Amino acid sequence: MLNVSKTQRSTSLTTVAVAALVGGLAGAFVGLMLAPKSGKALRQGIQEKADKILHVEDVVFHPTETLKQQGAGLVDKGKQLAKDLQTFILESQKINVDTQREEPLQAHDKAEEA
Repeated sequence: MLNVSKTQRSTSLTTVAVAALVGGLAGAFVGLMLAPKSGKALRQGIQEKADKILHVEDVVFHPTETLKQQGAGLVDKGKQLAKDLQTFILESQKINVDTQREEPLQAHDKAEEA
């Protein structure tokens, strides 16, 4: 392995950072100089794009809120349906138990009649 001293490592990091900064600034300058629009038209285009992005956020945000409210409503309806179903099942079981108790009595009465 290569042994690199701390001084050489920090120098190379500094060199990379400075090169990236200078390269970024040079790229931005060249991009602006070669842009097909004037500065005013370019700023106007940027403003229009920003407005469109904000409009898209509004369009997306409102339906999201509506969906959250509808989802909460559906959850409440689901909970109520589960309670109603549980009540129905318990009542059905109670009716079945009562019916089973009455059937032996009816069979016993018929046997006595015969």
